[in-house]
Amino acid sequence: MSILAKYYLPALISFLCGIVIIPFLVKIAKKRKIMDNPNSRKVNKNAVPTLGGIAIYIGFVLSTLIFNTIVKPLDLLGIILGITIIIGLGIFDDLKNLSARTKLLFISLALLTVIIFSGLSFCNFHNFMGIRECPYPSGIIITLFAGIVIINGFNLIDGIDGLASGLALQISFVLGTWFALVGLHNFAVMAFSLSGGCFAFFFYNVFGKKNKIFMGDTGSLLIGIIVFILATKFNQFTAGYTGDYAIKSAPAVLIGILAYPLFDVLRVFALRIIVLKKSPFKPDKNHLHHRLLAFGMNHLQATLTILAVNQLFIAGAFVLQKYLGVFELTCVILSATIILSLILEMVILCTKKIKPNDKYQHLFLPGFLVSHVNNKASIFQANKTSTKN
Repeated sequence: MSILAKYYLPALISFLCGIVIIPFLVKIAKKRKIMDNPNSRKVNKNAVPTLGGIAIYIGFVLSTLIFNTIVKPLDLLGIILGITIIIGLGIFDDLKNLSARTKLLFISLALLTVIIFSGLSFCNFHNFMGIRECPYPSGIIITLFAGIVIINGFNLIDGIDGLASGLALQISFVLGTWFALVGLHNFAVMAFSLSGGCFAFFFYNVFGKKNKIFMGDTGSLLIGIIVFILATKFNQFTAGYTGDYAIKSAPAVLIGILAYPLFDVLRVFALRIIVLKKSPFKPDKNHLHHRLLAFGMNHLQATLTILAVNQLFIAGAFVLQKYLGVFELTCVILSATIILSLILEMVILCTKKIKPNDKYQHLFLPGFLVSHVNNKASIFQANKTSTKN
């Protein structure tokens, strides 16, 4: 019997919960008018029911409680309590549209609950730049920061159909497989439970017509904190694991696994703060998935393209970690993400897919490149006009 076979059932139960519960959530959302309404910034053209993350939450908690081997009850209690705080925050945000400061406060509370009760932390840097371990208080601060980045990463990329749920499905499946191979049963159960719920949601979100639904902040914040929990355990456990599936450069491999959500949120924050001189939390249409839509892709094509690229980063990270240290592999991954982003921005600039007066989209390119391309375009246009005359 395959090692992974015993984890099909948690995934299946979580999946079935989603399949059954989502149509009821759609009915409730329509009746209560809990809808995501279109506007000039959003890409949806019709009002769509939200709160889909509730189905993922129910399936995840149910599967986790049924199939977890409870060795340390406080660990599991901390995790369930932390994600329950997040789901409550997400529901209130979808209903009342909370401020960024309020959301940050409750996200921090949820993360601290998980960290304190479960003992999860990013205290080990695996000899990154000569740093092996940091003191526990410093580790708590670093862990809190990492959690905020990951949760906001998933919250902000939830802009097109299937993207956030597809990435969560991909990432949780990869981490769940590794947990299963090294014998971390409880975390494998959590990972596959998330995979099953995200798969059910993906089906309704991408292909649903009558029962199409968005996950809302309820879902994006939820999958963000669960991915954070799985990622933190991966980094923590690999520090002392020396078996057949040992990971040499775990922090860098994690960056590869989370390449798209991490890079996209940091890129957008940098653009908003440095170039646009505005709050990093003020929404716009400068995410990479917006660039793919501007290039002419539909939602499914953009989502599948991003998933394929992220899978290449995952595969590359697992292969290269055998030969490169944490610092070297991190540099390779960051360089690759920056180069791909610049290529996409250059293509958009050259093909003029973004209008100069678009208040929601701004290219993130060095000024000299923009000037060079514009000068070349002007010369080409002038030559074309003279040839006609």
